[in-house]
Amino acid sequence: FLCIYSQHRLVSYKSTLNTPVFPFPIEITAKSKNPRPVDKFGLIENADFILHDGPPYANGSIHFGHALNKILKDFIVRYQKLHGKSVSFVPGWDCHGLPIELTAIDNNFSLLPSEVRKASLKRAEDCMSDQASSFKRLNIHADWNHPYSTLDPTYQATVIRAFCDLHKKGYILREHKPIYWSKTTRSAISDSELEYNPEHESPSLYFLVELCTQPAWIPTGYRKYPAHAVIWTTTPWTIVANEAVIFSPSEEFSVLFDKKTERILIVASYFVRSLYEMPNCPPARFEVIKIVHGDRFDNYAYKHPINHHHADRPYRLMPGDFVEQNKGTGFVHCAPAHGREDFDFARRNGLPLRSLVNAETKFTAETGEGLAGLFVQDEGSAAVIKRLGDQVLALDTFQHSYPVEWRTKQPVITRLSEQWFVDTNKLEDLARSAYSKVNVFPPERKPMMQAFIEQRPFWCISRQRNWGVPIPVLYHSNKAIVDEDFIEAVADRVAKEGSEFWWDSSIPNSQLIPPSCLEKWKLSPLCADAELVRGSDIFDVWFESGLSWKAVLPENRVADVYMEGLDQFRGWFSSSLLLSVALAERAPFRDLVVHGFTTDSEGRKMSKSLGNVISPQEILDGVATGCTDVLRRWAATSALATRSAVSAKAFSAHAIAYKKLRNMFRFTLGNIHDLVEKRGRDWVLKSFMLNNGEGAALSLLDKWILSMVGQFCADCLESYYPQHRYEALIAASDQLVARISTTYFNGVKDVLYCDAAESETRKGVQQTLLLITEVLRLCLDPIFPDLSAEVDAAFDKSSIESTCVLHFAASYMKEEYAELSHAITQAGALRQAIAAKQYPEGQESSQLWSGPAANPLARLHIILEEEGAKIKGLDSLKRLNEEVEPDGTSTLGKILRCASVRFGTTTQRENCIELNLENVFSGEERSEYPSRLTGLVRLAHESTQCPRCRRYRSINKSLCERCAPLVSSVSQQQQKSTSG
Repeated sequence: FLCIYSQHRLVSYKSTLNTPVFPFPIEITAKSKNPRPVDKFGLIENADFILHDGPPYANGSIHFGHALNKILKDFIVRYQKLHGKSVSFVPGWDCHGLPIELTAIDNNFSLLPSEVRKASLKRAEDCMSDQASSFKRLNIHADWNHPYSTLDPTYQATVIRAFCDLHKKGYILREHKPIYWSKTTRSAISDSELEYNPEHESPSLYFLVELCTQPAWIPTGYRKYPAHAVIWTTTPWTIVANEAVIFSPSEEFSVLFDKKTERILIVASYFVRSLYEMPNCPPARFEVIKIVHGDRFDNYAYKHPINHHHADRPYRLMPGDFVEQNKGTGFVHCAPAHGREDFDFARRNGLPLRSLVNAETKFTAETGEGLAGLFVQDEGSAAVIKRLGDQVLALDTFQHSYPVEWRTKQPVITRLSEQWFVDTNKLEDLARSAYSKVNVFPPERKPMMQAFIEQRPFWCISRQRNWGVPIPVLYHSNKAIVDEDFIEAVADRVAKEGSEFWWDSSIPNSQLIPPSCLEKWKLSPLCADAELVRGSDIFDVWFESGLSWKAVLPENRVADVYMEGLDQFRGWFSSSLLLSVALAERAPFRDLVVHGFTTDSEGRKMSKSLGNVISPQEILDGVATGCTDVLRRWAATSALATRSAVSAKAFSAHAIAYKKLRNMFRFTLGNIHDLVEKRGRDWVLKSFMLNNGEGAALSLLDKWILSMVGQFCADCLESYYPQHRYEALIAASDQLVARISTTYFNGVKDVLYCDAAESETRKGVQQTLLLITEVLRLCLDPIFPDLSAEVDAAFDKSSIESTCVLHFAASYMKEEYAELSHAITQAGALRQAIAAKQYPEGQESSQLWSGPAANPLARLHIILEEEGAKIKGLDSLKRLNEEVEPDGTSTLGKILRCASVRFGTTTQRENCIELNLENVFSGEERSEYPSRLTGLVRLAHESTQCPRCRRYRSINKSLCERCAPLVSSVSQQQQKSTSG
């Protein structure tokens, strides 16, 4: 503080000032970077509010998508607890499935299934532990002592029992169907596990199939030439499994003579122009010799283009209603094993259902030499094209949208396979009705679920892998035995010891099967051991995780909210909804909250190949940004946006803003320590709230800032749940902190530091600072729990309910002082206008604004002259100038931070600078009251600066009227203390 020379000797007034005691540093310290112990959060049986955690995959460390999700959930949890509710938030993990299995085996495909399961279990457990530590470092408030996982024996038993219940209700079936199949996993996958690559490139093949007999309607002169139907496909490998050629009987076809090859080609008339545009197919090459309608083709036979099997069996042109008009050539080749529409057509028309592709996506031996053993999508397609020979009319590359696995990004195929399915057709109406009652935030995203309810085909729930919950079905002569008593017995054993016993071949079947079942099946134990085979399929992981509501939530309870990313409409959201309506006839959630994806600063997905991956750990360990609250601030500004950018630059900006908030709290705490130590936090707060602030000596400046805090509190209560307007809350917080730290703090520093410690004015400021501290701490606690705890630790433990403080702030403070906002805003604008003026050209070079850099107006005496009609906005400023404290300083003077300010006119204009301030007020006010506002500014003499408070209000370098008696009083007290 201030030391000055007076009469050639050093005089210090530091001991006479009210020195702040700051509880923590401004900078983010190493202590701040360390994870604060997570608050105790016990298991709550009958919680008021349930947030059900969607289980992240236990494979690898957390990324920013995990961080965003868990932090946004934590905002909800802390907000509910702030309002006095008991909250259940049980963290969970999805621990089965292929990614974990593949990572665990690390390309060692020679491992036995039991070894795969053992390695996968260790991988999942290690990742759960690692991720839990990371989530705790993010200060996630959850029941970490009782997490759930799909590894839990009781969870697995729930999955098995749900399968049994679904079978009882007729929702489960086992059938041969063409399903999506993964080359990478060698397993079935469901529609919900797919993404579509819009830039996938496939072969674009136009090939010919020759008719066995010449149609009678071919013109006489051309009947000696073979007739061919032209077909287009992007999956040449499926031609091997061709069983028919489909056409639309209502379509018009053109019959062309190919002069180059002397063949007759038949195509839809709309395709002729496209044919002419193909390479080596100029119009001159072809002659249109006939126009016919599709009904003329019915039952014509054709020669199979590959002749791989049953070459003597007739293959026929058949009418179908799914041939798209104006697309392709008008003919579609039908491969029932590799297309859902083809499969349905084949079943209706009695066509063979042959699967010529094995689980590895290779051609089977039945396809013959040259094809058998080839991967269908790679060398298999090339071999088929080569075998077609001169039946290839044209070959090119076609870029289109194609399904890929959403985890591996590898293209999939459609393959005929016998699998277990949930009959989603029976659930569509129930699901639609239940979903209509669900609230979705943001509301515009609600329609995104509709497609996964209404257009979802049968849900394939079986997988051909090693790591997962077994489907507890026995097979006798390849026929499944689905017995509810047996399944219940298996579930009981799984609940006690897990599911590993199912795979243990040393345990005979007879030990797993209840005697009542053997009797029912009319099998002896020996026959059961010899003739029954345990199923080797496991459940789809989405079937597992989709039952988390049944395994985790209290019975007959619905979660208040599910919160996940956009991609979970096709995943966890839809699987949970379908299974819940099937088993409980209701949605498992009341609200769905949906956030977006995390990207780099350029909007790209973060990946190792692009070199743009930033981990949460890097941010937490950063020198400038390493703080959990900074990362949580980023999550708040991201909120529910479709894309949330991650960059070091952005986090640096968040760290700067966070430091301003931290510094604000540091200032308030540092200047109320004596009041709190003497009275206690609760006493001060209760006294203020019980008396509605009437007993406090509040200045207009105090009342104004309390109104700002009250308005912020009211807005804050509406910004959390269910609106989730965190980004607006952060913006409002930044604006409020700026107002507090500049206008208010600058206006009250003199009172805090230089007034008598027990002055009523100073106590009023301190009470205001305490209210600011407590209200903002509580409002921002869900977002900044570390800072909130650090601020709270500066006080004794409070017994006041947080809701009381918040409701008081949001109602009384907001309404009582709201009218001051405009006046203070105008005063701030006036200060900026004066500070921005340049010294008039031609005047002396000495600067008018020669006060301290932090306060360029400190030496200014200001007279505001109003000319012409009355200026409406001046009324509010005059009110601020009318409230004068005992030392003669007005509220307006505090805001302007000048030597003095008054309204009126003066004839003594010597040594004054005239400033035009007409732009201070809004255009609306000035248009109604045309006038002119002039500021007369005179520089205070240096000798008038008080050596203690540094205001320009003294005479000849002596102490000002306020400071002189204070210094004298302090000196007397010090002398008494010394003499005593």
